[in-house]
Amino acid sequence: MRIKAGLSAVLLIALMVLAGCRSAAPTLGATDLEAARLRLSRPLPGSPVALYHLRVPSSGGLRLSLLTSGEAGRLTVSEPFGSAVSLTAWVGSGPATFFDLRKGCRLEAVDLERVLGISAMPLPQAVRLLAGRLPAVDGDRVSIRSDGRLLVEGVGWKAVIEVAPEPWRVMSAAEERVGDGGWKIKLSDHTASVPGVVHVKRGNGRWAELELVRLEWKITGELPPLPELPACVLARSHPETSEGTAQFSMRKRAIFVQVLGRQGFPRRRTRVRRTRESAV
Repeated sequence: MRIKAGLSAVLLIALMVLAGCRSAAPTLGATDLEAARLRLSRPLPGSPVALYHLRVPSSGGLRLSLLTSGEAGRLTVSEPFGSAVSLTAWVGSGPATFFDLRKGCRLEAVDLERVLGISAMPLPQAVRLLAGRLPAVDGDRVSIRSDGRLLVEGVGWKAVIEVAPEPWRVMSAAEERVGDGGWKIKLSDHTASVPGVVHVKRGNGRWAELELVRLEWKITGELPPLPELPACVLARSHPETSEGTAQFSMRKRAIFVQVLGRQGFPRRRTRVRRTRESAV
């Protein structure tokens, strides 16, 4: 009996090892990574227009809409019943502008980074990632790493990219920085190369999740005009220092918390039917 039990244990361990070997993805070689780089660096077939469900720890019913035209774009976060919370606008690699639609003021990207400490992928590169491409534009450098991944280097930021074949698609993008604490983006549920679910986690534990509802490709046209709003007034919490610390009032900061989320765990996702006119 002891011999049979021992043989059964050995057989079970062997089966577990074989299953693990089959499930482990092989490391991609330089030839494969070059093929992936070329495939995922292609131009987009048009200007993407997309609608997402946006989930953060404090809310699971937000919506995020993406509207682009050439190098210009808009990101709008709305509440479940249609009231817009914020609007972010950009043109090319220039600085983005954040519009606080509840308080009726605007904040330049340089101030947004100073207030919240946000340093992430530029918006044009992020749009390409959402649209099923490498997050790289003209001027960015894409190189092959020896660990089977790609490295994208832009002005002031770097990201390590994990790709998978058949078809080639991006599975994750992680900020490369000294020490821990960088952001990481996981992409899943692809249709062709277009991700259906995008999970963003910051080094401080904050997270946000996008679930694609609809994606369309449009011919480049004019975007709606931006609201004419005054600059947001920033208060100094330590006026005795030379630089001070810029901060929002609690109500203004609550809007960013709603969009960026507090530290926590994702809520259980409700599946929705997605429609994509063309996933390439």
